Amino acid sequence: MNDERMIRSLLREAPPSADVVAEGRRRLYAAPPRRRRWRVPGLGIAGLGLAAAATAAVVAVTASGPPPASEHAPPKAMTARQVLLAAAEKAAGEPVGRYWHTHVISGQAYHVAKGDYVIDGARHELDQWTARSAEDDDVFRSRFAGAIPQTAADRAAWRRAGSPTVWRVLSNGQYIRQTAAPDRWDLVRMTPAEKNGYEKLVARARKQCAGHPQGCPQQQLTQAQREALADDPAALRQRLLTTSGKGGPSNVLAQAGDFLAQPGSPKLNAAVFRVLADTPGIRNAGSVTDLRGRTAIALTARATDTSGVFDTQLLLQPGTYRVLGTQTVLVAGRGAETAGIKPGTVYTEQLFLEMGWTDSAPR
Repeated sequence: MNDERMIRSLLREAPPSADVVAEGRRRLYAAPPRRRRWRVPGLGIAGLGLAAAATAAVVAVTASGPPPASEHAPPKAMTARQVLLAAAEKAAGEPVGRYWHTHVISGQAYHVAKGDYVIDGARHELDQWTARSAEDDDVFRSRFAGAIPQTAADRAAWRRAGSPTVWRVLSNGQYIRQTAAPDRWDLVRMTPAEKNGYEKLVARARKQCAGHPQGCPQQQLTQAQREALADDPAALRQRLLTTSGKGGPSNVLAQAGDFLAQPGSPKLNAAVFRVLADTPGIRNAGSVTDLRGRTAIALTARATDTSGVFDTQLLLQPGTYRVLGTQTVLVAGRGAETAGIKPGTVYTEQLFLEMGWTDSAPR
């Protein structure tokens, strides 16, 4: 029987307050009951009768066994839908700044047979500021970053293998060269005049493709078209589905990560999270640590292709629910591309070191 119900049944007057019941439970479960006189702070003389009744009820409860399991059970983890709706609420309140700044690094796992370890290769780093105003410059910096052993265990195996700085690894059916030496940064600055010229070029291409859709790739949305999707959840969902190829939940998660990495209003970003919240097949895989050592909530969907079974994960920062990136984790490998790579390895990643609106000037 519930102990609070027992307490209430022993009283002819009004039931004891929540404070009285809580104090009775605390004393019951902290130590074996014994005859003693006690006083609950704040009750005063008038409350002593209720306290005594609660004590008697607490003593009686000891004969019925341990407390209900629900009182000591850990809180249930949030579902993926709950996390995504919380993320939508947070995104809706984010401020807008002068620039949309993203610093992203992406890579892929490659197995090195000599030494039996994994490197994170094909690492591309992009650092860009996209101005909200057409009167400000856009700034882009990019480079190929050097390949590195992926985990602490891989670093140890790499050292045992002689700490090589060049590797020959299999990628897309052929062997490619990977090196630990990073490239120089490539800097591009677009002035307002150059941005205007680029927009005219894009507009001309759109017009040409309108008459010959079969010969043109899917067109990038203009900023105005992207923002219009915030008021049309069905169109936003369709955009994420069609752009993601197969349209499964894992592809939608990856596409949503790309979509959120582009400049967007708080309203649009919140709408993306709400669309994900209504997408079946996404689960909360709990807390993970990304390749940068950051703790993240992993919203996950599983998919299979010719290389094996993978979990695609959208990584959110606990508490703020800001996007930390996306990654695919190997569940079961198949074929030469994943040979030697253990389940649980991060196979591909796109991690955001910085992402969001800022008033800081490009640096």
